[in-house]
Amino acid sequence: MEKLHNLKESICSYQNLLAAYYEAAQDKEYRADVLAFSWNLEENLFSIQEDLRNGTYKVGKYREFYVLYPKPRLVMALAFRDRVVQWAIYRQINPFIDKRFITHSYGCRENKGTLAAAECLLNWIRIINRKPDADEYRIIKLDIAKYFYRVDHAIVHRIYAEYTDDEWFLWLIDTIINNPDVPFGLPYGMSPDDCPRSERLYDVGMPIGNLTSQETANIYLDQLDRYCKYTLHLRYYVRYMDDFCIIVKGQKEAERIMALIEDYLSRELHLDLSKKSRILPIGNKIEFVGFDITVHGLRLRKKTVEHIKNSLLHVAGLYADALIDLDTALQVVRCYQGMTKHVNGYALRVWIEQHIALQRKEGMPDGTSTVAAQDGAAFLHRPRTSGRHGRRVS
Repeated sequence: MEKLHNLKESICSYQNLLAAYYEAAQDKEYRADVLAFSWNLEENLFSIQEDLRNGTYKVGKYREFYVLYPKPRLVMALAFRDRVVQWAIYRQINPFIDKRFITHSYGCRENKGTLAAAECLLNWIRIINRKPDADEYRIIKLDIAKYFYRVDHAIVHRIYAEYTDDEWFLWLIDTIINNPDVPFGLPYGMSPDDCPRSERLYDVGMPIGNLTSQETANIYLDQLDRYCKYTLHLRYYVRYMDDFCIIVKGQKEAERIMALIEDYLSRELHLDLSKKSRILPIGNKIEFVGFDITVHGLRLRKKTVEHIKNSLLHVAGLYADALIDLDTALQVVRCYQGMTKHVNGYALRVWIEQHIALQRKEGMPDGTSTVAAQDGAAFLHRPRTSGRHGRRVS
């Protein structure tokens, strides 16, 4: 396999670091840490360059917090300086590595994502449903237990060594992943909530929220993708990060494939399937990447719908208090409107029509003198206004 060479020079070049700065700062230009870094931009970039070239770079302190949706996750955020370094790495290795991923790997890749993964599975279900023996097919729904917390660092090093022979780069990846000050891993069977910091593991796990963690997570499970596609010769196989589905014919064949995958994960990648993994008839509803999927189409899960409603009400409240402008509020609302067009989302569209009106509170500045006309994709019956400064989203 062709390998990456001279990564030290390409990653450490000033042009690459400057481009990485712009990527890391996108949509965050006015945050305090970004402003502080930007004040002495050239000096800070040369400082990063010197640390990387001399092998003296050390990862800064992590800020830890929990994200509760869609499920509780311990997120570790780096300082802006370290995010620039991660973008510098990503810009150089991702174009090379991404070309080697299978087509139906949808996690954290350009022009992929959860919707594309769900639509892929839906298309396969509909194709098979037209077969006379459709009832014999099964969907193997698999999920890896505590994936980000269980990734083995030694295996990560070996996999990256298959992509490059640059010892400097391997040192840099090890520096980021094998943090001597912050343990990322969880003992088997434990969750972030019931694992005290003193019991976290140093030799496994990656911080959720890092750009390099996303890339490494895809590289790690690309080994599984290749095993499923080229050894087991599975035609209907789709994966979004650690969530994947396989369609095969026959209950016994499904059980055989599931057992082989479970063995491969344990033996080669030191991972385990979660208890949520199961085998279902193809006619059953399947929950995958946030959607409920049947032959009739995609539906948003009830929990997802509630999250969308709460988010829209929150945005409407921020606009009412003049904490965001109209363009920002409309961008969020239109994003959710667009999502409902790809699923059976009529009820949610009606709810948005009836409950979301962007209106300033009395005495608050309007923030805009005119509002652009809604585009042809709007799905409400007609534009409506509410109050002097309000506009019903359409």
